[in-house]
Amino acid sequence: MVPGQRCKLHDLPLGHLFDVEISLSFTESILVDISCFGVDAQNQLSDDRYMIFYNQKRSPCGALAIVKDDVSNSHTFQVNLDQLPETVQKLVFTATIDGAGTMKALKTGALTLRDHTGSGAEFKFNSASLNQEKALIIAEVYLKNQWRLAAVAQGFNEGLGALLRHFGGEEETAPQATSTPPPPPSLPEKKVSLSKITLEKKGDKKSISLEKSAKNTIHVNLNWDAPQSKKLSFFGSDAAPDLDLGCMFRLKDGNAGVIQPLGNNFGSQHQLPYILLDQDDRSGSSAAGENLTIYKPELIDVIMIFAFIYKGAKDFTTVNGRVTVRDHKGNEIYIKLDSPDPRHAFCATCSFTNTGESLDLRKEELYFPGHQDADKHFGFGFRWKRGIK
Repeated sequence: MVPGQRCKLHDLPLGHLFDVEISLSFTESILVDISCFGVDAQNQLSDDRYMIFYNQKRSPCGALAIVKDDVSNSHTFQVNLDQLPETVQKLVFTATIDGAGTMKALKTGALTLRDHTGSGAEFKFNSASLNQEKALIIAEVYLKNQWRLAAVAQGFNEGLGALLRHFGGEEETAPQATSTPPPPPSLPEKKVSLSKITLEKKGDKKSISLEKSAKNTIHVNLNWDAPQSKKLSFFGSDAAPDLDLGCMFRLKDGNAGVIQPLGNNFGSQHQLPYILLDQDDRSGSSAAGENLTIYKPELIDVIMIFAFIYKGAKDFTTVNGRVTVRDHKGNEIYIKLDSPDPRHAFCATCSFTNTGESLDLRKEELYFPGHQDADKHFGFGFRWKRGIK
C-alpha cells in the first residue's frame, strides 16, 4: 500500500483477528511512543480504556493489546474486531516522539497487518511529506459498512498529549492542594496518565513488587547508538561500539557471581543463579540491544547492573546509552545514561536491593576504570583477572 490508499480487510483477505506490526527507524537518535486510539464515529475517544499505549497495554475483553514491545521504536498490536464494543468504529495507529527531534528525521517506517495464515497488507513510508512534526498518524482501521484499512502517514504538529486531546481524551494531572476538598463527581471519571516512570537523577528509586507468581520475572535491556566513525574506533577504523551488559550479584543464601559476555558467563534460566543474559551483540547492529532476565528475583539480595564498552568507543559520551527495566506486569522504568564520564568505559547503571517485600531499583550511573574498581565500590569481593572474548 501507499499513502492515501484504502482497501477492505475482506479483500486482503483478513479476518477479525490479526496483528498490526509497526516499526520506525531514524537518521538520528530518536525514541517514539507507538499507540492505538479506539475512537467512535465522531472520531472521539469516548472510552479512555481503548487508548492502548505504554501505560495501558490492554483494553477490556482483550479486543486490543500490545503483545510485543521489546525493541525500540517497534510494537506489535493484537486486534480482535469481534470483541470491540459498537462505540469503537475506528482504530488510529500513531507514533509520537519522546524527547528531542522531529519526524523529518524518519528514515523508514512500516506497518504490517497479518493474521495467523500470513495474509494481510504492508504499508511502507518515509519522511518525504513530513517536516517538523512531533507525531505521526500512520494508518487507520475503520468501519464503513465493513472494516477497511487506510494508509495515512500524516504528520501531526504536537506530541502524545495533543493527540489525546485531539481525539477527545483527558490527561490525568497531579492534584493541587486546596483548603477544602472538591466535591465528589457524580459519575466516576477515568483519565489517561501519560507520565512515564523515569529515574532521572542518581539515587532515584522505584520499588518492584516481589509478589509470589510463576511469571514474576524482571527484564533489563541495554541499548545504545552505533555510529560508524573512525575517530571513535579504538580497535579499528570501521568498528562500531560494542557494549556489554552484565551484572554482579549476591543471592540471599550467600552465593555470588558475575554474569557477562567476557568468559561466556551467560548464566542460566533453569538453575542458580536464575539470571540469564540473552546474547552478546558484538556489532551494535541488533535493534533489541542486550537483554538480561532475572527469573527468580525473590532469591536476590543485591544485584548491580553494569554496561561496559568492550571496543569501538572510548567512553559513554558518544553512544547514548539507556537502560529499560520491565517487571512481570509490563511496567517499564527508564534510565538514561546522560551524565557520562569521558575518562571511563565502565558504568554501574543501576542496582536492586531486596527489602523483603520488594526489590528497590536505584539509578547509580557511576563510572569506573573497570570491573575491579566497581566491585570495590559495591563490596562484592570478587577476584579478577584479565579476560577476552
